[in-house]
Amino acid sequence: MTYPKQPKLSIVIAAWNNASLLSNCLASLEKQVDGEEIEVIVMSNYDGASEEMKRQFPFAQFVRLHEEATVPELRAQGVLRSTGKIVALLEDHCSFDANWRAEIEKAHELPYSVIGGAVENGSDQKPLDWAVYFYDYGKYMPPDRARVVTTLSGANVSYKREALEEIVNFYCNGFYENFVHDELQRRGYALYLMPSAIVYHDKNYLTNYALTQAFHHARAFAAKRISDAPPSSRVIFVMKSLVLPILLPSRIVVGIFHKGRHRKELLKSLPYLLLLLTGWSYGEFCGYLFGEGNSAGKWR
Repeated sequence: MTYPKQPKLSIVIAAWNNASLLSNCLASLEKQVDGEEIEVIVMSNYDGASEEMKRQFPFAQFVRLHEEATVPELRAQGVLRSTGKIVALLEDHCSFDANWRAEIEKAHELPYSVIGGAVENGSDQKPLDWAVYFYDYGKYMPPDRARVVTTLSGANVSYKREALEEIVNFYCNGFYENFVHDELQRRGYALYLMPSAIVYHDKNYLTNYALTQAFHHARAFAAKRISDAPPSSRVIFVMKSLVLPILLPSRIVVGIFHKGRHRKELLKSLPYLLLLLTGWSYGEFCGYLFGEGNSAGKWR
């Protein structure tokens, strides 16, 4: 009896935006897919797998969950379905650099089990889009050097299967990269940045949507962060959250200026950036003080 060959790389794409972004994402990956060595799984909460898209991208498996499925749920179910020796997590609003796969596989020849790449801004026309990019992905903007880091982007990260299997009970109901990475680091795994493995963030935003998402992500993050903490810790986090409207913009501005790129875009987008970070700060404050509310279900 012959058994299917285990793929070298599984790519799990969480899809919750729209078919146009997903199509661009898959088109950018198409030339990097070859036979049994790679597995591509698209996890969506909408009917992204039209017959036309299935014909256009036959290399991808399309799995639809219910329409209320959150991004962490899409990721978790995709990881659980994957079979590759390396599992990469990407999102449908990102397109792949032509050398992405080669760089990720080369990086996994190193003795690291958690490896992420850089994120460039592919949506560079509006100040609001730049603001979202800077607050969400600015720390992963090139230039950078290959090194051990403390955080990696959930939109461009990969794992050796053994590391994921060690903590499967930790993420099976929702893959929140911040907490997954914290747990892996607690178990002795280092996070490694490979800046030559690049994806491009291509999404355009409306102000109300971007601000609402910043609030809900922050509130859900904060509530989960202190879920097992004593009341005294909750009070400390509430007090610390009061300085976030000053601390967060300062960190981002210093970081972007240090990288030496897109300073003009940063200055033009600063009003939007301050607005989004105020929304994030208020979300953290509410999460620490009142819990997650319904924000975890809005993680999209």
